[in-house]
Amino acid sequence: MIVLWAALGIGIALVAELAMGRFIPGATAYVDIMLLPLAAYALRTSQRSAMSVGCVSGLLEDYWMEPRLFGLNALVKTILGWGLGGLGARFDLNTLGGRLGAGASLQLLDVLLQALFRRMFGEALGPFVPAALLVRAAAGGLLTAAVLAIVNKVGAARRRPAAPARRKA
Repeated sequence: MIVLWAALGIGIALVAELAMGRFIPGATAYVDIMLLPLAAYALRTSQRSAMSVGCVSGLLEDYWMEPRLFGLNALVKTILGWGLGGLGARFDLNTLGGRLGAGASLQLLDVLLQALFRRMFGEALGPFVPAALLVRAAAGGLLTAAVLAIVNKVGAARRRPAAPARRKA
């Protein structure tokens, strides 16, 4: 059942990322929606499932959006899943502050690791704009906190037992 929820989350994130790239192309520079399933699984489940979700979402992102260095996003998202999943297993990051911090740091570390690996493969890098990085961190943190709040509400409503029927006296 968990695999189906992971596939659904990754599919929704992929459709949202592709739609954002199609209808708002400039917004893709400020947020990576494919990091949301990774954050959800890193904060709510195990390190291993966070790495798996990161690898699958990264491979799908590579297939649809990154034809040059196939596997780069998968490698970066697997490393991020390992790191955040390890922290999420040891500390309670499933709070508002933890979600904001996790979402913001995932966005920044994604940019940093991608730049590092791209440089290792000999690609030229563009300049880093600090304001764009701050916007990316803020948008990623807020989006992660909002999505995980919705996921927690839906999960709590699904697990809530039905109220017993009242008998008339």
